Amino acid sequence: MTVNVRSVAVMRGWDWIVEGALIFSKAAGMWVALLCTLFVASRLLLLFPLTGIVLVLLTPNFIAGLAHGARALEQDKPLRFGYLASGFLRSGVALIGVGGLSLLGQILIVLLMAQIGGDAFTDISQALGSGVAPDAAAQETIEATAPRVVLAVLIGFLLLILLMMMTGFASLLAFFDGLGPLSAFALSLRACFKNVLPFLLYGIMLLTPILALMPLTVAVRQPDLGLWLMSPLLLPSLYASYKDVFAPPPAA
Repeated sequence: MTVNVRSVAVMRGWDWIVEGALIFSKAAGMWVALLCTLFVASRLLLLFPLTGIVLVLLTPNFIAGLAHGARALEQDKPLRFGYLASGFLRSGVALIGVGGLSLLGQILIVLLMAQIGGDAFTDISQALGSGVAPDAAAQETIEATAPRVVLAVLIGFLLLILLMMMTGFASLLAFFDGLGPLSAFALSLRACFKNVLPFLLYGIMLLTPILALMPLTVAVRQPDLGLWLMSPLLLPSLYASYKDVFAPPPAA
């Protein structure tokens, strides 16, 4: 299937959030119930070793299923728990492939950061780990290794943004348009580059409250809690942006 990528106006980034809020408001209680179910399931999975890998592999299926639910609401159909299984039923293999590529990307980024930083991360953590002011030797270690750590973190951050651009629409493209994982990654990246400004506005509007929630996430030792709290707005607005950016091919 041919999928066209459109370039949209900057302020569409805000419109996606508004449209997402409207989709959420049509079945707010069910959205919260679905997301709470996924949150509890994710916490249970993370209790066991290596099950975090399973979580990464399955996440695209649930994103696609919730996007399917958003489309149902748009068509005045009820939102049901069954939509959590939509991804598995329609495009399960492709969506697990999307999760696998995402996991591979995350691993490669971590390995590259470790290669660039080397022992610098360990040296700095040991120098600061005592909980007291570093002495002259520790201060010298920090100053000597800091540039490598900064470079590693900067490169890792840039690559992570690139990976997020690849994965942003990949689940929806695999589910709604039948694309394979690699094609979905490539088209998602192209769409993000073609609409950098609206996505920048969209990202700022969503990232600001997530950063504001950081003290809470640190206090309860749940680093991704802010993302989960914003998910009732994030997931419907992701579907709204998908509809706007990816247009069907023109009629013959």
